[in-house]
Amino acid sequence: MNRKLLFLLILAAIAIVLYRMGGASFDWSLFLTSLWNMQPVWFVASMLITYVTFVSRAYRWQVLLNPVKPVRTGPLIATTLLCFAGIFVFGRAAEVIRPLWITRREQVPLTASVATIIVERFLDTLMLIALFGCSLLVVEVPAAASGALGLMKDAAWLLVAGSVAAIIMLFFFRSNADRIAGFVPFERLRSLLKSFSEGLAFLQHGSSLVLVVVHSIVLWIILALQFWFMLLGMNFRFSLAASVLVLVGAAIGSIAQIPGIGGGFQAGYVFCMTTFFGVPAEQAIATSLLAWVSSNIPAVAAAAVYMISQGLSLKDLRAVPAAQ
Repeated sequence: MNRKLLFLLILAAIAIVLYRMGGASFDWSLFLTSLWNMQPVWFVASMLITYVTFVSRAYRWQVLLNPVKPVRTGPLIATTLLCFAGIFVFGRAAEVIRPLWITRREQVPLTASVATIIVERFLDTLMLIALFGCSLLVVEVPAAASGALGLMKDAAWLLVAGSVAAIIMLFFFRSNADRIAGFVPFERLRSLLKSFSEGLAFLQHGSSLVLVVVHSIVLWIILALQFWFMLLGMNFRFSLAASVLVLVGAAIGSIAQIPGIGGGFQAGYVFCMTTFFGVPAEQAIATSLLAWVSSNIPAVAAAAVYMISQGLSLKDLRAVPAAQ
């Protein structure tokens, strides 16, 4: 689709939403007040912690890549920042930036790098659901929201089942990679399968597997703190557990988003705020916009500085190395 046409369609969609919001029942005063009345100190703290999450992600990725090829932390942090900034600008399609860029800069086999990213996603899903379960132990939600909470629980169990099944399959594939590749008649595909299995080598190193799990737990504790500080900056005096419940909804919603605008993140955030905590829709919508922007500004700003310092352009990010 032509980019200009896509941009016009997005603007039209925003105009329609604003028109619908502008009805007599929508309190614009509360909406604008919610945007204006924020606590800068908490927001700055939240953004600083966001940078810590990127460092934490880089250290975990380093452990995953070590059996394939040791990579310094610096390039991994830079690549992670580029990827998350790309997701904000280009949408979920930018997930490929990480494996492609580390392959280009550090000569890590592409399929092996992709394997580590896949493992990360399944681990993140399990950590997110674990946080969700912990928050439900201490957060009281209104009886009227029991139906919605039940749906979230059902979805959580499906995600857990899918992630566990996927990790078991990855274990099986890694243990039988040579045998499986032997059934493939095409040399190129056999080579790709073997390279992919190299990216799963950490699964057969007990210490590496434990370290990856520990890194994942630490990462999601930091993410929960970042989200909590952000909500405090928007004058929500929530507990950490209550903040986690909103984080879960926003994270699940962020799977689907419009580049540069979001959509799914805000929808999940607004749903949790209005359903579980009785926050007025106007305040929930306004603060969802603040949450979206403040969660992405750190990555975009740092990535922009890095690209300028390295003389890189957006075209450089699209350069795809040959698959290995």
